[in-house]
Amino acid sequence: METNAVLVNSKDNIAVAIKEIKQGEPVTGIGDREVRANEDIMRNHKVAIAEVAENEPVLKYGERIGFAASPIKAGDWVHTHNLKWEED
Repeated sequence: METNAVLVNSKDNIAVAIKEIKQGEPVTGIGDREVRANEDIMRNHKVAIAEVAENEPVLKYGERIGFAASPIKAGDWVHTHNLKWEED
């Protein structure tokens, strides 16, 4: 299967889509994790590859880029609608 996402750092709980991922398609290029997209993920956008509880850190590059504004499920699109920059 062709790779459609990149996991930048093994600590990350999100990956970057390198091509559009349609709802229901597997997210590939993330090691041995089995994740399917819960919605369409646009190219160059973030997709969760693990569950992230509300107020928990969202990790990219092995670093915190924000916090979950609401619970994020593996396979969810991660963007401004569910990401915040300050912890409650």
